[in-house]
Amino acid sequence: MRMVAAWTQMQLVTPPQPRPDFQLLRAFGFSGTNEDVLKQAKEIAPHLLSAATGCSAMWTANAATISPAIDSINGRLRNADQGTTKNPQTELTVANLVSSIHRTTEPAQTRQDLRNALPPSCRVTDALPGGTAMRDEGAANHMRLGTSAEQPGIHLFVYGDGDPSPAQHHPRQSRAACEAVARRHRLPNENVFFLKQHPDAIDAGAFHNDVVAMSHHDRLIHHTAAFIDSDATLQRIDRRYQQLHDRELIRIAVPTESLSLQQAVATYLFNSQIISTPSEVAPRIICTRQVEQNPAARELVETWRAQGVFESVHYVDLDQSMSGGGGPACLRLRVPISDSQINTVPSCSRLTEAKYEQLREQIERDYVTELTIEDLARVDFHQHATETQQKLARILTIKN
Repeated sequence: MRMVAAWTQMQLVTPPQPRPDFQLLRAFGFSGTNEDVLKQAKEIAPHLLSAATGCSAMWTANAATISPAIDSINGRLRNADQGTTKNPQTELTVANLVSSIHRTTEPAQTRQDLRNALPPSCRVTDALPGGTAMRDEGAANHMRLGTSAEQPGIHLFVYGDGDPSPAQHHPRQSRAACEAVARRHRLPNENVFFLKQHPDAIDAGAFHNDVVAMSHHDRLIHHTAAFIDSDATLQRIDRRYQQLHDRELIRIAVPTESLSLQQAVATYLFNSQIISTPSEVAPRIICTRQVEQNPAARELVETWRAQGVFESVHYVDLDQSMSGGGGPACLRLRVPISDSQINTVPSCSRLTEAKYEQLREQIERDYVTELTIEDLARVDFHQHATETQQKLARILTIKN
């Protein structure tokens, strides 16, 4: 975050979510004092203890799906309660994350955190109801193509359910959820496209589209095995982008011969973070060090840099995040807002050098370096974790 902020990209910070979720454990039938609840869960159902103490909200790409006001019909969003129109708003639908027990507890807190961090002109709405039929994991399965929040863009929604199905893994995103979000955001049909994840990509470990495809403004880069039966849809996307922006979409399809699905998942090449800076014509790309260490992946990135697709390439050590399945793009949620909206972003949520130092010092002082299942069943450990979380949350209310 500090690296990106140094490139003049505003970074907003939200605190870690409170854990453990004692309400969840009690809903599963454990009772008594908090100490009793933890002990019972550890002895009877340690996987539920893990779910109630785990949190993946750090991977904010799964937090919500976002579209700027300019993308909605006539640049205006309808107030669902009043049946009237208001000033244009950036629309956010919080992801319901119903595919995983430990993630289903996150949306309510995520909604509150996003409301606190973003300007009032961003409308943050509840997650979709409907359970597994409406499973939604946010921006990790959504891409917007467009140069800014001042001009209309087009939206690509990627889903995994339907025939053919993957053989080993359950798809995390449904087409019904994609369609519902597009309707909520009042996106015109001609600017919305649905792509089906290739079942082979899901079985290879690409549960989210952002492991096999990435986009930024006028660039769409994807593995040839990212989608199934997609040639016609991709051609329509190319044509629509040309119509809207009067220039060609830069689309790069990476064949298996250049990078296998297994290599894509192992390196998270397509999960790289792409950043535009005011002084550069082409964007920068931030990759994991796994990309740097893999000859095939590194050759692709360096070729793109030499061709001018990217101004520069930056390799970062994200091994701890990668061990949990999250690369550079998993760690950020892009919020396209207009210049006028930027001025109304709450100052307390912005990452400044002073705030960075405060957060770093607090983390180095209070975060543990080792964790066991026995620790998760200790009340004193959770008291320490709660106090640390509250300290971090307080730092993010300071205006500096």
